[in-house]
Amino acid sequence: MNFTKKATTFLVAITLTATSCIAIATNTQAATFTKDEIQEVHQVQNQYAKLPKQSFNSGNLYASTPHLTTPFSPGSVTNSYVNSQLDYINFYRSIFDLPSISANKTDNDNAQITASVMAAINANPFTNQHGLPNETKPAFISSTYWTIAKSVSASSNLNFNVTNQSAGDVITDLLTDTYNLDGSDTGHRAWLLSSRLTTTGIGAAYGTNNYRYSVQQVAYPSDGYKAASKSSVAYPNSGIFPIELLKGNNIAWSLYLSDKTISGTPKITVTDLDTGQVSQATNVNNFGNKGFGFFKTILTYFPGDIKLVSGHEYSVNIDNVYQYSFKLFNQVAANQPKLENSKDNNQNKNKTENSNTVSSSQNINDTKDRTTRTILKQANDPDSATTIKSALLLQGEELRDSLNKKRRMNPAIFGRSYQDGYSYYSLGEDQWFHNFYIFNNPDLTAGVVNIDQHSLDSNIYTSPYPSLRKQTSNHVISGKSYAYGQTITVNHTIWYYLGKKQWIRQFN
Repeated sequence: MNFTKKATTFLVAITLTATSCIAIATNTQAATFTKDEIQEVHQVQNQYAKLPKQSFNSGNLYASTPHLTTPFSPGSVTNSYVNSQLDYINFYRSIFDLPSISANKTDNDNAQITASVMAAINANPFTNQHGLPNETKPAFISSTYWTIAKSVSASSNLNFNVTNQSAGDVITDLLTDTYNLDGSDTGHRAWLLSSRLTTTGIGAAYGTNNYRYSVQQVAYPSDGYKAASKSSVAYPNSGIFPIELLKGNNIAWSLYLSDKTISGTPKITVTDLDTGQVSQATNVNNFGNKGFGFFKTILTYFPGDIKLVSGHEYSVNIDNVYQYSFKLFNQVAANQPKLENSKDNNQNKNKTENSNTVSSSQNINDTKDRTTRTILKQANDPDSATTIKSALLLQGEELRDSLNKKRRMNPAIFGRSYQDGYSYYSLGEDQWFHNFYIFNNPDLTAGVVNIDQHSLDSNIYTSPYPSLRKQTSNHVISGKSYAYGQTITVNHTIWYYLGKKQWIRQFN
């Protein structure tokens, strides 16, 4: 159940389960939301907006800096780090209607000892570190500290990374469980969403290898004897659910049953109730024998090629086990397309739009793609600013997802080249990054860029990298907005991906 991150701004995992890519599609139709559901959406969005977003690094993580050689001292992290992580844990648990949990000094101290021991020995982030089975105690670490580290690491969610994440980002990664070294068992998620969990311990420390070793203790034997707060926990949860928690590669869906044991792997169907699209789940597994989160049944699966759209409603049918529905929304309020109120039920919802990647041979302004032309036409109408923003954002998400579909997920097959004095790693078609620690695909963030002639170069280039870069005859127009599927920073300059061999850049 090791969870690992590696790279300056990049995520890492050694073993990833193959899965169908989930397309985030243009909003073709929309479910209706009741007044109470819309109010709940706003409540969750407000709660998320108030969560602390501070990034932590070796300079601001500690209240007392660890000493990781002789004499060994585990130090301590700041209260803001502990409280931030706990805030995110309880925010996510509230989405699943689970009671909040607490942390205490003893467990925090033990988690900090564990994190500092792993940091002191630069524990290998790509092997199982639960119980430190492959590590040797150095002489400068006492037997007491080593025993604590072995015991606590065996009962904790572990996260290793070299990014300056926020405390909440660590929890988000554990919840989505995208980079679980053990594959798709969703063990970290099961412990975070355990219906019997009541407390936790939190610690973190940096090794000399620049990894931040994060420890979140979760498996307390006494909790296993407590009554479950819920009989079942589904991911995504029934009711309303944030689409952000389903975006990305290798995010398995799951169903946990607290007290009921299901044998075998049932057939699972996911249906978009607004478009009628039906998808058969793939990679269905039953990990109930592992006991994560003290659950009796742990079913995990990937939803196939179902298109996920904010504002749509979906049903999940797990044959002879469980059936439910949920509606998607954006937890970031600024990204939320308008939700259709149930009082507008009679409105015609038979809209169809298909957004395609703009061909590299076309000037974006002259493209024949119908959706792009519609967006450009609307952009000239100042009254359609909100509509345009949502449409462009959706188009950017489709650009991002088109890249995700072509990405290599096994680090052993990454291509390498040497350009401009740096080692480059090929992460997929037209996707090159460089950094000493790169072993896996970085996150791709879609968005909308507003063209300002004072801050952005209007020329379109074939690549952000000097040795691959050629200026095309195409350009973007000042005052207009464009969707992008990812950004890359090269020599302190931010580049935006608008389509195949179409990049624009900020001025230095």
